[in-house]
Amino acid sequence: MLMESDHVGLWEPPAVAGSISGLKSDLEESFARQGPPDAKNQVAPDGLRSLLEEGSTSVKAAVVVGDLRMSGLLIREAVSAPLFARYIIGFTEAVRGLATSFEGWFDKFTGDGFITFWLYQDEDELLDSVPAFCQSVIPASEALIDNLKQNSRNFPVGVGLAIGIDAGPCELVRVGDALTLVGSPIVGASRMVSGARAGQSLVNVGLGTTFERHRDRLEAAGVRLAKHVVPTKEYPEGQEAFRMEFSVGLPKLRVDEA
Repeated sequence: MLMESDHVGLWEPPAVAGSISGLKSDLEESFARQGPPDAKNQVAPDGLRSLLEEGSTSVKAAVVVGDLRMSGLLIREAVSAPLFARYIIGFTEAVRGLATSFEGWFDKFTGDGFITFWLYQDEDELLDSVPAFCQSVIPASEALIDNLKQNSRNFPVGVGLAIGIDAGPCELVRVGDALTLVGSPIVGASRMVSGARAGQSLVNVGLGTTFERHRDRLEAAGVRLAKHVVPTKEYPEGQEAFRMEFSVGLPKLRVDEA
């Protein structure tokens, strides 16, 4: 049973100490660093106030998690660790730029991938952003892999970017000078990416069903959908999902260095 003295170390919302203008300035810097040009307009006024005063606000978000398969082996095989790091930094900055250019947010670099997200009111709003981001980030990952090969003693089979996507209600949380998401879409996207092979983009069934309703529109943009079953720890026999495939090739981006 917790006593009053046992609460030391438990997380509490950031206190509104000192000047509220200072907190507002920090929040605006987070928007500028992590979000699209209209980031502030994507959060309702009540939500902005809640972020300032309580440290979090309820939102609906589509989460895109990327994972570079075999990244642990690649760092061990790198001829030059500093060069490996510069390539990863360059790729991360390319991902950040792509996400914000498609009206998304860059949450964080995870060590072997990334987390990005899109705020929305209706899932139909995601049709022109999330698939386009995924379609664009794949050439960036292929350019990264080309660079890593040149800096590798040995190169394993199966290296590539896997992508997992989910959407739903969650919390946008202010942690220090950064914004991050907490909630089930993070879990769902992580399940999808865990079940994806290198080169695959898997969408959880809810958002995938929305995408399927607009199949013609997506196919016109070079995005094809196929039903897919994803075995997970929670559901070993599989979860229903959709696989996104991209039929329109895009030029590789230069991601040599930051």
